[in-house]
Amino acid sequence: MCLGENVGASLTLTEICARLGIHKSRGYTLLNTLQQFDLIERDDQTKTYRLGSGILHLARNILTGLDPGQIAVPFLSHLAQETASAAYFGLIQGDRIQIVVGRDGYRYGYTLSLGNSYHITHSAHGKAIAAFMAREKRERLLSGDDLCFYGDGEPVDMARLREELEECRKTGYAYDAGEINPGIMAISAPVFGANGDILGCIILLGAFPKTRIRSCGPKVAAAAGSISRKLGADPDSISKTLD
Repeated sequence: MCLGENVGASLTLTEICARLGIHKSRGYTLLNTLQQFDLIERDDQTKTYRLGSGILHLARNILTGLDPGQIAVPFLSHLAQETASAAYFGLIQGDRIQIVVGRDGYRYGYTLSLGNSYHITHSAHGKAIAAFMAREKRERLLSGDDLCFYGDGEPVDMARLREELEECRKTGYAYDAGEINPGIMAISAPVFGANGDILGCIILLGAFPKTRIRSCGPKVAAAAGSISRKLGADPDSISKTLD
């Protein structure tokens, strides 16, 4: 953990023991043991230690076995209770979003059925996903014929859409203020995987007034960010690299 605090950190035995508050003999023994499993590497020229390639093997094993839906459950539960709304996690499957898990904090009569799928450009989740795509992939998506950002078969005002996508990149979430389903507010934020690709999204649905979007939106973005980190992604770094 000491060596992992900073990217590319290399420390001497003396520096490591000083930071951990342990005797050099104990630090030397521990480092030698970790070296045997390739978790630590030693540079004989500079006599410094850094993280070893064995860490990558462990990380891959962990990430491969992760279930995004199950990881999302506690965050969805908290979000649903905090906002008194319904929170869902949708997984990207080709050009569709499939709802794999959900939690309802308040029964208001409109819910998404688990297993149902929606076009990847549909409503708030479509904007959230498109906003955080790489530029080339986003432009390819926007050039398609079947765009459902404002409802199936509804015309798309591209100038308005691009403004909303830009706003989403700044705030971390997109929304639909009851346009597709009158009286139902939808807020969505993307969830990233370890390789930085968008795996899916969180969708919050509620019968709350439009004025609450600005207070609920950051909570949706925060929940999506927490799930992304659990999956091995760094959403903050991803956002900074977007053009």
